[in-house]
Amino acid sequence: MLSEKELNAMRDSIGELLPDFCHLLTLTQVSDGAGGFTDSWGTATRNVSCRLDTRGGRETLFDGSIRPFNTLILSLPYDTEITEAYRVELDDFTYNVTNVNLGTSWNVVKRVQVERVTP
Repeated sequence: MLSEKELNAMRDSIGELLPDFCHLLTLTQVSDGAGGFTDSWGTATRNVSCRLDTRGGRETLFDGSIRPFNTLILSLPYDTEITEAYRVELDDFTYNVTNVNLGTSWNVVKRVQVERVTP
């Protein structure tokens, strides 16, 4: 079992390996004035330290053409609040969160599987 001091040292070390910053987005519904709603993505948290990595790849058939598909893993600080209902903005791209890894032995980094939103 690791002490809190050891966990904090590991968290600090991992923090140095997160070179980028992203924005975490949540969905809100805005009234359209006619009794309905329009979905809108708003920024819940700005400038979260992160790193995006590619894990494996394959080709998939999509709309009659073969397209590359890569598994993307986003690393975030261990205490970042994020669920599958979020989106992430990183550089000029937006990603859907497809899975949040909550089953780790040492809570030192949060790993999130994402997929790029097709424009």
